[in-house]
Amino acid sequence: MSVRGFLGCLGAVILLSGCTATQPVVWRKAGNLDTTRGVKVAVTAACDIASYHVDYLDNHIRDNVKTVLTGNDEAADAYRLNVTITRYDEGSAFARFMLIGLGQMYLDGTVQISLGEPPIVITEGDFKKNYCVGGIVGGMATMEKDVLPKVGPAIVDAIKKQQTTISDGYSPTVTATRVAPASAGNPNLPADMT
Repeated sequence: MSVRGFLGCLGAVILLSGCTATQPVVWRKAGNLDTTRGVKVAVTAACDIASYHVDYLDNHIRDNVKTVLTGNDEAADAYRLNVTITRYDEGSAFARFMLIGLGQMYLDGTVQISLGEPPIVITEGDFKKNYCVGGIVGGMATMEKDVLPKVGPAIVDAIKKQQTTISDGYSPTVTATRVAPASAGNPNLPADMT
């Protein structure tokens, strides 16, 4: 391959590459889930987003999550999965077409799985979807086609990974640890810190 051909291929890769909204859900708190229970899904928005996008996310997430939480979603012991959209920005297709990184699309939110009445939070986390592909592909990208459909599978993947790590004996649960007070004889600490 000539240098010119190599540089042309490299340029094409650079123009057509970037973030494609495949970022995962990151759990801040992860508990063990009984996959034989059902799940009731509710999607809400804490930002400006079209109601039909909220409805789409609600249905799409429900359909995806039912593949791992397989029980009856109308049962009294069904989980509640609440998704709150905290950031929604469609960006600019023209800017994405012009250069990678410009006109990015953003979809951020929180995911919470709870059980019982009053609800006890079992698992909670965040997702930050970002689409920044440039060139023709970036210019033709839309929130409906390239970002929204990736939320449901990301939640399912996160639940599956969480269940795998818990069943392997490791829990990714973030817990607070209380630090024992310093001894009274430590001369490096003020008197009120001992």
